[in-house]
Amino acid sequence: MGLTGGPFVVLVALLAAAAVVACVRLLPRVGDGTPRQVLLRAGLMTGTQLVLVTAILVMVNSSFVFFASWSDLLGTDNSQANVVGGSAHAAMSPVSPAASIRPARDALSRSVPPNDGRLDSIVIRGPRTGLSAASFVYLPPQYSQPAYRNRRFPVVLVLTPDVRALMTRLRLPAVVAGRIAAGSVQPTVYVMVSPAGCVDVPGGRQDETFLSQDVPVAVAARYRVARDGRGWGVLGDSAGGYCAAKLVLGHSDRFTAGASAAAAYNAPAGDLYGRSTAIRDENDLVWRLRHRPSPPADLLTITGGGNEAQAREFAALIRPPMRGGTLKLTGGGALPTWQRDLPAVLTWLNQRLSAES
Repeated sequence: MGLTGGPFVVLVALLAAAAVVACVRLLPRVGDGTPRQVLLRAGLMTGTQLVLVTAILVMVNSSFVFFASWSDLLGTDNSQANVVGGSAHAAMSPVSPAASIRPARDALSRSVPPNDGRLDSIVIRGPRTGLSAASFVYLPPQYSQPAYRNRRFPVVLVLTPDVRALMTRLRLPAVVAGRIAAGSVQPTVYVMVSPAGCVDVPGGRQDETFLSQDVPVAVAARYRVARDGRGWGVLGDSAGGYCAAKLVLGHSDRFTAGASAAAAYNAPAGDLYGRSTAIRDENDLVWRLRHRPSPPADLLTITGGGNEAQAREFAALIRPPMRGGTLKLTGGGALPTWQRDLPAVLTWLNQRLSAES
């Protein structure tokens, strides 16, 4: 019986309910003050509390998958994350893939049923920037099917503050697998990263370069995915939404389409620009739409969650050859709460991406 499976959770919940009933019925029988009955009363209450706490922990683990199996819980699982490479001669990358991606162990990587595809836990190290990011890569079921062995799949880079919640709350692999099975979207690889930022700081961290160059190069070298921008899209919320829009505006050769639910489209606050007004302006996406030529790319501006006024102002500035669209969220603003909106966003993005044969 699996540690996170429904039957085990139901069994533990029933045991907890039985323990409470037994405690309520037995406590009156050990109510006098003799030492023996005091010990029995204490043991009864302690045992009931332990069963209740265990039931709560089991239910929490079932939702968030801190431990995916009994062997994972007991520390006896010696398996490694399975990362299967594409060609080492991917056009995007002159860099050795071994220097860019390494497998990582995470219980979530074993939480996706085989029928829904595969989830790899990895660490991406940027040879250009020296930055690293713990990430997840979702591979659709078709990735390992013989009929698709010559297909290089399109990719959506997902940028969100809480990557784990994409699996534990949004159930992204199940949603994507269902949309593929229904024929609504083509099989697509999803690379999920929590961005530390999206600004190339003069003399400092190069977060934009990491996302725009290191990540696509590393993924294309390791996995069988598209090697040019026509097969790459980007989706983000909050600070990740700013990054998504910025990558489409500034790197349309790498990302042909994006969907952004940014909290703000102005230049991020902080000492990030070397006291240069020109560099700050280039990081202000509203300023760039007003003063720089538009790229030949598609951008979906997602409104809701408190950003509607600026998002509409931003979307209104999009002009040819760039193509824009808007979508108002029916759920919450954070990406992990997009249960009702995610299918529409995935369909919009997917229609603009191309696989390579």
